[in-house]
Amino acid sequence: MKDQRSGAPVFVKVDEYKEILDVLEMVKSKITEIRETLGSINSLRNEEDAELAMWNNAISDIEKKVDRIDKLMFEPEHTW
Repeated sequence: MKDQRSGAPVFVKVDEYKEILDVLEMVKSKITEIRETLGSINSLRNEEDAELAMWNNAISDIEKKVDRIDKLMFEPEHTW
């Protein structure tokens, strides 16, 4: 193994090297877990956004109907 700054070789004990490899594998594994968790969070957020959009549309529809009823109820020329 070479020191990336000076290009000189760096000596590491074999057991320390194996430990470093184990730590790196653990870090890679944790990164994979984090990516999967972020993917799940994004998926949930997308579902929530879609649900909120549906609610907003429903409220807008209800609001339009209430406005229409309000106009019909108080329209002076309307006959029942």
